[in-house]
Amino acid sequence: MTDFVMRSMADANRLLGHLQAQDFTRPKKIIIKDQDRSGEQNKALHAALADIAAQVEHAGKKWDVLIWKRLLTAAWLREAGDQPQMIPAVDGHGFDVIYERTSKLTMKQCAELIEWVHAFGAEHQVRWTQKDNWGGRY
Repeated sequence: MTDFVMRSMADANRLLGHLQAQDFTRPKKIIIKDQDRSGEQNKALHAALADIAAQVEHAGKKWDVLIWKRLLTAAWLREAGDQPQMIPAVDGHGFDVIYERTSKLTMKQCAELIEWVHAFGAEHQVRWTQKDNWGGRY
């Protein structure tokens, strides 16, 4: 399998060259999709979540990074017009919230989530421990 990151027509030309060298007697599958979140975005998101987990209480309790990630992702999705699903638990005790995994976010979606998390943190007087190396461009 070959992956191409497309940022310009030069990249498209490189892809065309690759396609011309293919043996089309066997079918090929080509998928064009937005690029997944970057490693830098993942680091920025988790640094912000760690700061929130260390400094913010919700429902009278401090929560770990994973819980904050779930809470904030679900809230971001609702604000963006998407709805995480609440499904009755399979064991019959309560409900489970099903939402989009952050590892499946595109770069654009992850940038929007990071901005949303930073806005939430600012509203709750979070002091960020990580320097913003990206100038807000995630």
